[in-house]
Amino acid sequence: MKFISFTLSLFFCLLFLPAHAQFWDLAVGTGVSGYAGDLRPDFGLQKLNPVGYGWVKFNATPHWGFRFSILKTQVEASDADAPYVWMRNRNLNFVSNITETAALAEFNFFKYITGQKRHNHTPFIFSGLSRFRFDPTAMVDGQKVELRPLGTEGQGLDSFPGRSIYGQYALSIPFGIGYRYNFKGMHSFSFEISGRYALTDYLDDVSLTYPGYTYMSQSRSPLSAQMSDRSEELGLPRNIAGAQRGINSYNDIYWYAGVSYILTLKSGRCFGMEQR
Repeated sequence: MKFISFTLSLFFCLLFLPAHAQFWDLAVGTGVSGYAGDLRPDFGLQKLNPVGYGWVKFNATPHWGFRFSILKTQVEASDADAPYVWMRNRNLNFVSNITETAALAEFNFFKYITGQKRHNHTPFIFSGLSRFRFDPTAMVDGQKVELRPLGTEGQGLDSFPGRSIYGQYALSIPFGIGYRYNFKGMHSFSFEISGRYALTDYLDDVSLTYPGYTYMSQSRSPLSAQMSDRSEELGLPRNIAGAQRGINSYNDIYWYAGVSYILTLKSGRCFGMEQR
């Protein structure tokens, strides 16, 4: 393993060293996260949750960098907080834990070099690709219920051939903007706001139309039917099959705003060879 590690370090050193010294960033961050989707069509600040994340970044030039990040948070929404009567009458809610890994390219608008006062701050933008795990749940009769296995919109049933059961993993497209400041030596902080456009519309388990309460009860289970159409819990009539349940004109989005502490590791020699 030591030989493999040394070989990889030497490879990257020889690849990039002729142009400049090596700068690697290690960062941890925290902040708040939110959601926009079928249960919240805007970016309102209801039901914010804490988010934690960390990343490793290679600064290829004073303007360009590439980072690998991990993120963990929870998003939620409830029709009880909705601005429209039809949504409040729908009476749905969800909570979903999110665990994400992402590969991002980052661009500094100003020349940024850690440890140099002339180039110690910059706004930046970033984008890339991420993969995340999600698990929408809802509360009923004081119990937490996993929604995905219930197929609340008829997923997996013969009567809905175009609706397959969605997986627990999906891709998203991250995009964001931030500001970085090097306040002392190799120590910096940054503030960033980032959205994740999910390549799924089922982050909240809501997308299309009602499959019909009676059909769901007979084809799946009474619990599937109940979680599919919860209007009756408010004393309202059940929705007919084919009535609008979600808004599938766009996919769901989750986002966060956070502050990060960054430690820069700087070396003009090959990694793993400094002590040799």
